[in-house]
Amino acid sequence: APVVLLGRSVDDPDVDTVTIDNVSAGSQATGYLLDLGHRRIGSITGPLHISTGRGRHDGMLEAMKARGLAPDPAHIRSGEFREDVAYSVARDMLRRAGRPTALYVANGVMALGVMRAVIDLGLRCPEDISIASTDNITGIGGLRPQLTRTEHPVLDMTNEALRILVERLRGTTAAAGRSIVFKPALVVGDSCAPLR
Repeated sequence: APVVLLGRSVDDPDVDTVTIDNVSAGSQATGYLLDLGHRRIGSITGPLHISTGRGRHDGMLEAMKARGLAPDPAHIRSGEFREDVAYSVARDMLRRAGRPTALYVANGVMALGVMRAVIDLGLRCPEDISIASTDNITGIGGLRPQLTRTEHPVLDMTNEALRILVERLRGTTAAAGRSIVFKPALVVGDSCAPLR
């Protein structure tokens, strides 16, 4: 049966994929934090064996390397793309001495958990910790402060995936698997502040 992967890719040249540039997403969000003066930047990553998790993590590292920086390994933790895990690892990371001044969170579900951890620790965002994320999920728009994030054009991506799938179903293309990559866009909210 024809298959089109939406939002994730696999190492198979015969499979059609429609994704975002995950490296760019991680790089844009981290670059914004760096522009605000943050140098001690941590990250709540997704699983690094999944294309989305690996790409966003690589983008974060690239942005820091471009400025001659490297994150503290203790400040890089996997949240497994789950709210509860992200809550736990953020809570643990932010309780320690020398905590990061800013966090890049690799998806919106985890950002909800991180924001809960910040509140439960009695910290303030962005006064005590700046947070930038990738993703736009239901509920993110209602967060206060409003989250700075990279978003992807979900409607355009979905339409493209459906177009490719219909072509495959109709047999109107015999091309090998195609990889369509959309660019994310940085949406600046209120969750990041210049380093004091």
